[in-house]
Amino acid sequence: MPEPADHGYGDVLPYAPPVRSIAQRLMRTSGYSAVYQFGRPIARKLVTGSGAPNRDEDRTQVAEWLGLGSGSVVFDIGCGPGNFTGWFGTCVSPDGLAVGVDASHAMLRRAVTDNSGPAVAYLRGDAENLPFADGVADAVTCLAALYLINDPFRAVGELARVLRPGGRAVILTSLMPGGVRGAARGAVLDSVSGIRWFGREEVIECLADLGFVDIEQHVGGLSQTVTARKR
Repeated sequence: MPEPADHGYGDVLPYAPPVRSIAQRLMRTSGYSAVYQFGRPIARKLVTGSGAPNRDEDRTQVAEWLGLGSGSVVFDIGCGPGNFTGWFGTCVSPDGLAVGVDASHAMLRRAVTDNSGPAVAYLRGDAENLPFADGVADAVTCLAALYLINDPFRAVGELARVLRPGGRAVILTSLMPGGVRGAARGAVLDSVSGIRWFGREEVIECLADLGFVDIEQHVGGLSQTVTARKR
């Protein structure tokens, strides 16, 4: 991994991934990264329902699904301001490593400021072309980010590639509203909202095709969390 520059994170991305929606553009602005911390809990309630867990409960549950412990290596893809990456670092220390990967300079600067630690590192990289060797991670996550990636299924393939056999993955992403039917209506919703809305079976089928087993889907409101283990 490259040495962190003056801004505190490594950068192996010589280009900016194409921006194809307003939502993607917002994620790369310094203003949005500052308000993200305050707006995320509200948005989480709206999309998952009134019974949604708080941030500490979210992080504890995800760490349990991943089976993190001291010495684990975990990659948090689309890490944003590092809310989960920093938490993972406390779970895998002192001998493990939590690496947050994001394409946004603004988000990574916020992550370094707010969620650093001795077992935490941040890297600017492309989720569709992860700068890691095959099978080097014990666990991978993509939490509230897959719907912003230009080729989300290529990104899921990259998650599978860098994960060792037996390693676990957790993906939290959007779920198509129940009233939307048909590819044309789904495309319109994607265009209007600026994010990708996934059907109930899309992520599950993608993981199964990649050789994952023990796949479970947890649905709440307009979100889905899918957990799986690489065979």
